[in-house]
Amino acid sequence: MDIIDPRHEAYVEHLFQRTCRVLDMHGFELRPLRRRVRGKKGSLRSYNQGYTRLGERAVTIDLYTPQTMKPRKMGAIIRVICHELAHHQSPPGYFWKGWKRIHSAHHPRFWRQYNKNVVKLSADEVLAEFLR
Repeated sequence: MDIIDPRHEAYVEHLFQRTCRVLDMHGFELRPLRRRVRGKKGSLRSYNQGYTRLGERAVTIDLYTPQTMKPRKMGAIIRVICHELAHHQSPPGYFWKGWKRIHSAHHPRFWRQYNKNVVKLSADEVLAEFLR
């Protein structure tokens, strides 16, 4: 059975809404990642920290550590939120290498956008304390 801390999830939801407000990305929804397989004790589905789908305005984030299911640090969660929102700000790109078309989700423009997001959040008085 999952060990869920509702206070932790509510606090992360508050920080997510603040992050979206600072980055001027309204209308996004936070979904916690449920990694445990029901019925199998200690079995995990994956080690993903988060994912998003570009067609939806939802971000799914893992709020707990993989093995022990302890709450993750807020700084790590905020950086994953920045990462996933950067996917919406700078969509995946395609480039040609010889005759082959290559799909790149983490291209250099994406990482520049991610770094801009972290700098904006570092300037915020509430979120800056978690990004030190």
